[in-house]
This record gives sequence, C-alpha cells and structure tokens, in this order.
Amino acid sequence: MAKYVNINTSGTAAVELLSDSKTESGRISKIHICNKRSAAEVISVYLEKIADASVDYYFIKGLSIPANTSLLLEDCLSFNISLYKLKIDDFSASNDLTVIIK
Repeated sequence: MAKYVNINTSGTAAVELLSDSKTESGRISKIHICNKRSAAEVISVYLEKIADASVDYYFIKGLSIPANTSLLLEDCLSFNISLYKLKIDDFSASNDLTVIIK
C-alpha cells in the first residue's frame, strides 16, 4: 500500500516518512518526490538509526531537484523498520514537496 506525504513547511527540519509501527513496513520498491515549487529544492533522503540518531545512511544527499520536477528512486530502498527511520531533509527556507512511497 502506498503512503502519501505532503511537506509544505517553513524551515529546514527533517521530516520522518516511515518509522517503527504496526501499520508501516520497510519494504519499499519506489519513492517518488515531486517539487511543486517554482524554485529548486535541495533534499536528502536517508535512514536514521533508531538506537543512535547520529548514525545516518543516505540514499541521496544534497540533491537539487529543479522547479516543478519529480525524482524517482527505485533501487535498494528496503530496510529493517525496527532499526531505522526513513527521513527527508529539505534545505530550502520554504518547501512544497509531495512524497509517495510504495
């Protein structure tokens, strides 16, 4: 089942996309990220270790997505959801992203 997340906040805080819960799974085949702004967005998508938040494993780091463009990640995405959280960072002052996880 797909998970849909809209991110339209001010600031550069990380957003948790998936974490340990009874309803979510770390079995991911695709992550679709759409930049809905008229300016580029710089993002990072990564796994944060639950037991040690200082340990991160990046799928992408500091990638600029052009205005009104989408990015599709579809390789090596599954993870153990009891050990890691899936997060996204947006380094823009204001952002407007849609993230679809399948």
